[in-house]
Amino acid sequence: MLWALADRFVDEVIELYRSREQAERALRAVLADEPDWTGMMEVVPVPLGDSHWRPKGKPVRRPRCSEGFGL
Repeated sequence: MLWALADRFVDEVIELYRSREQAERALRAVLADEPDWTGMMEVVPVPLGDSHWRPKGKPVRRPRCSEGFGL
C-alpha cells in the first residue's frame, strides 16, 4: 500500500509516499506554507492490489557520511 497527497480541487494525486506518516508530514508542511488550502488537500491510500507493477531490486546500503572519508 502506498499513500498519496491528493488535491481534491483538481482531483489529482500530487505525490506518492511509502507510509501514511510521510504523507501526513508532507500535508502538514504544505498547509503550514498555504493555510488557505485546508480542506483542499488530503492523504489517501493507494492500494496496489493486482497491479502488474512490482518494485524491483534490493535496498542499497549507503555509507554514513563519516564512513570512508577519513573523519
